[in-house]
Amino acid sequence: MSNRNGIGIEINKDWIDIYHNICDLESLKPQKMIHGDSRETLKTFIDKKRYEFDFILTDIPYWKMDFVEKSKGTYKKVGEDSKGIYSEKSKLSRFSSDSKYFERTKEDWESLIGDIFSDCFSLLKSGSYCAVFIGNMYHKGRYFLLNADIARILGQIGFILKGEIVWYDVNKKLHLYGINYSWIPSIVHQFIMVFRKERNNTLNKEEKESIQTRNLEIIKNKSSIKE
Repeated sequence: MSNRNGIGIEINKDWIDIYHNICDLESLKPQKMIHGDSRETLKTFIDKKRYEFDFILTDIPYWKMDFVEKSKGTYKKVGEDSKGIYSEKSKLSRFSSDSKYFERTKEDWESLIGDIFSDCFSLLKSGSYCAVFIGNMYHKGRYFLLNADIARILGQIGFILKGEIVWYDVNKKLHLYGINYSWIPSIVHQFIMVFRKERNNTLNKEEKESIQTRNLEIIKNKSSIKE
């Protein structure tokens, strides 16, 4: 709709099918979609030296959130016997069917994130941005600030954190956990973290004018679409 060209990488073909269905419903021209693992596809982009991106947007796996149960334990009121076990499996699509994936430690996850975003850094143009969707998680009695981990890992690669947007998911249900025992938070939000690959050199006059001309063209095209 903004006259931009994009390339999507998705490991789950179901989401690609849904995307194409939406394009049909909304009469949109589909962008290029690649069914595959970004760990392999990004390296192919680098080897072929065919792509260089103005913007990267990705929703990353939140450690083991696609495997862990939402909550687990007996539920009861004070002074009463336990009534059973509440345990609900995650409805997220699993990112891997490999049995070793479930055994992945947090250190393994951090190493995976480092490898993928190092490739992203290589493919991103200088002065361009990368936005990352990430949610924190509560696991085995401990709250994990995965957004802080992402800021640290991407900062070590060379990305500069420019800001974050808190996205409150209205579809999430609030639950009362651990009343009179131990407080457990209801996690109803995610973060959109915005990073930038800074330029090595300042722009000269011609480069600044070129960017201004391009921005004016984008604004003009958007106005034409509205009309």
